[in-house]
Amino acid sequence: MLPEPYPRYLRLLGMDHLPAGLDGLRTIVRRHLCRVPFENVSKLLLFAREGAGRMFTLTEFLDGIEYQDLGGTCYNSNPHLIGLLRHLGYDADLLAADMTVPNCHTSIRVRIGGVPYHVDCGYGGPFREPLRLDRVPHDFVEGDLRYVLNHNAHPGAFELAVLAGERRVHGYLVHDPPQQPEFFRPALLNSFLPDRTFMTHLRIVKVFEDHSVELFDRKLSIRCGDQIRQIELNSRAELKSAIANELAMPRCPIDAVADLLPELPKS
Repeated sequence: MLPEPYPRYLRLLGMDHLPAGLDGLRTIVRRHLCRVPFENVSKLLLFAREGAGRMFTLTEFLDGIEYQDLGGTCYNSNPHLIGLLRHLGYDADLLAADMTVPNCHTSIRVRIGGVPYHVDCGYGGPFREPLRLDRVPHDFVEGDLRYVLNHNAHPGAFELAVLAGERRVHGYLVHDPPQQPEFFRPALLNSFLPDRTFMTHLRIVKVFEDHSVELFDRKLSIRCGDQIRQIELNSRAELKSAIANELAMPRCPIDAVADLLPELPKS
């Protein structure tokens, strides 16, 4: 029997059984990615309420999913997901990844039958499947973006490159050793500083079975196959409609944070 609140976690992922093995991992990853958005609304709400940053408890994380259609950033989704995986019996490690600064992103490595898989439900990327690390590169396209996961020159490290055409626009380098969630506390607290991106801009990414939707301030990008459609949102009503309908987050408390962000429409 799973201890509470993990049965609730599975219920929120739409699962009424205990998943196991590779098929179970695939189901967990796909359900998590498609039901739990990457977003910074919960981050802004926390700071507005408490005047400081901190890690979310598992109960707070699940409350956000169940009652407000929220999720979180990598400091919420991946550490809480790895707790679920371990309680289900998976051999899973939480790893750090370097972006513009070292150790600022979380990711997960799961081993099944001695085979390592890369899992990342906290990046906002369309990683709908565990990516087998003994069979790289993985190379796929979503809209105008190409995602490539491959070996890196550092032993045991893997590099994700996100490309727009030939131009690298983002990515990370994931590496050993395994870490505990508390290891990321300095990076998390740093992300709450007033000038940081997630404190001055709105970003929400929702991945669906066959497409993904990204909202960055006023710009809504809908990616499906190799196509992208972009919409400029010019009013608060348009913003709320896009969040409710395109992102399928009708209970998202956007009004509570919209006035805090200078790039969002005020009326």
